[in-house]
Amino acid sequence: MTNPSTCPAWCVVDHGNDILADIFHRSSLAWLVPDGSRSGDEGPWRLAAHLVVAEVPEPGDDGQIVIETGNETLGPYIELDAERADEFIRQTKVFLARIEQMRDQLTATKKEVRR
Repeated sequence: MTNPSTCPAWCVVDHGNDILADIFHRSSLAWLVPDGSRSGDEGPWRLAAHLVVAEVPEPGDDGQIVIETGNETLGPYIELDAERADEFIRQTKVFLARIEQMRDQLTATKKEVRR
């Protein structure tokens, strides 16, 4: 059976002649790539996120956001539905706010040391 599917506008996959039941629509990747030269491990670590939705989903499967860790895709990953994505976003905002506080403390400490 050839692919009678119409991809959503955000899908970046060429499905060719995939069987309908095997089609997963995927968005382009969003990357977080910090400076690897300061990493405590070999090479840079990265986070990649993309949206994945099955053309023929299982019951209750509305798709997920997949967040992968490592220096390439296909590394360890987590899958987030909309509710879990909201929680991840809340936790990420708290985490980033704490990093901003630490940066401010670091900046203040540098100024004190220079006096």
